[in-house]
Amino acid sequence: MDMLKLIRSDRSGKLIEVENQPFSREFYSSLPVIDLDQAKDAQTIQGFGIAFTDASCSLLAKLPPEKRRELLQELFLPGKLNLSMGRLNIGSSDYSTGIYSYNDTADDVEMKNFSIARDLEYLIPVLLETQQYRPDIFFFASPWSPPAWMKAPATLCGGYMREKYLPAFANYITRYLTSYRQAGINIRAVSMQNEADTTQNSTMPQSLLHPDMEMELIGRLLPPRLRANALDTKLWLYDHNYSGWHRVLYMLSDPEVTKYTDAVAWHPYDGKPEMIRAVKAAHPEIDFQLTEKGPNLRTDSPESNVCWWGEVISGALNNFCRSFSGWNLALDEYGKPNLGSFDCAGLVEINSQTGEISYSAQYYAFKHFAPYLRSGAVILDAPANFPPASGISIVCARNTGNSHVAILTNSDQKNGIIQLKYRNSWLRMVLPPGSISTVTF
Repeated sequence: MDMLKLIRSDRSGKLIEVENQPFSREFYSSLPVIDLDQAKDAQTIQGFGIAFTDASCSLLAKLPPEKRRELLQELFLPGKLNLSMGRLNIGSSDYSTGIYSYNDTADDVEMKNFSIARDLEYLIPVLLETQQYRPDIFFFASPWSPPAWMKAPATLCGGYMREKYLPAFANYITRYLTSYRQAGINIRAVSMQNEADTTQNSTMPQSLLHPDMEMELIGRLLPPRLRANALDTKLWLYDHNYSGWHRVLYMLSDPEVTKYTDAVAWHPYDGKPEMIRAVKAAHPEIDFQLTEKGPNLRTDSPESNVCWWGEVISGALNNFCRSFSGWNLALDEYGKPNLGSFDCAGLVEINSQTGEISYSAQYYAFKHFAPYLRSGAVILDAPANFPPASGISIVCARNTGNSHVAILTNSDQKNGIIQLKYRNSWLRMVLPPGSISTVTF
């Protein structure tokens, strides 16, 4: 059996020349082994994605049409980066060109004054253009805040959702979904609140949402409204950090919430991916999705290291996440536009003076995963006897057609040497320090 393809990159993402090696019958008893012959099927892959924030779309809309076409095709075509999912914000987020909601008319619980007119200027045109290149793109959406009049205090930037306005908020989300459908955008999933337990910040839209209120929205208020409007939108629970797994278990203790929850949405900012296994053990029928993590502007941040991304992505996929989505698709060299002193960078950078496009370490890490883990690929739980501190992260999968892929991240400062066992043959690989290697066979 011959190796079909091997690509490798260093910490910066630069591709390195590699020498193809065949599988062989030679076994080295002293080397760690990844045993695909004993692997068990885990979850299927849905895809990889990025956020079409208001900020990102405002920059994309200003690009010359040909340059925008080239960028979107590079990111979304199956033969390129192969992103297939896109996150949207219901109203403004911290990465918007202004603070807004779709209905600022107090006590308009029937949403008579609801309007997405602002999004028709540049955000929706960018989404429609992306759909031309990726017709099967899976759009999902999250609110950063309900309209201010539904909250205490009455502001978009902080505060608490008020219980008496939960039916109005359900109407608000439903009108958003139907309005986007009329504009040609089918939003396939929605969560109730981005980071419902987040620390309050007066400069950006956000809201605290009690778990009982989230349960009421998902378990009782939204399902009949979706049915009445012929919407098949999936309901995703939580949308926050791994460390909040206990909140998720509490909400899923309600049978109606469990009935209508398609997936739990996770962020990796706090906690470890292994924490979410407790939720999977209790509710194996519910999917997991990783919905947000983006680069950092600082060159000394961990996010500037492609191997760090390899570890974070591997951690999500090896703990049952079916997808991994980044944060802003594009920002300028200062991380703008945004509504405060934030240090996020985009998957790509669009220089504010020259319009030149450059790519982040996250993009180069995605290059090892997104093109090779196709939609429907099965993640394999393969036995591996690596020492705990080896610095090596592994993702193995079986694609449709029975082709296989192994993605190996070595974040250590020294070479890692491993053996991949498949059909009683062994592939011996030397993993250079600070590298990601993707092998398909």
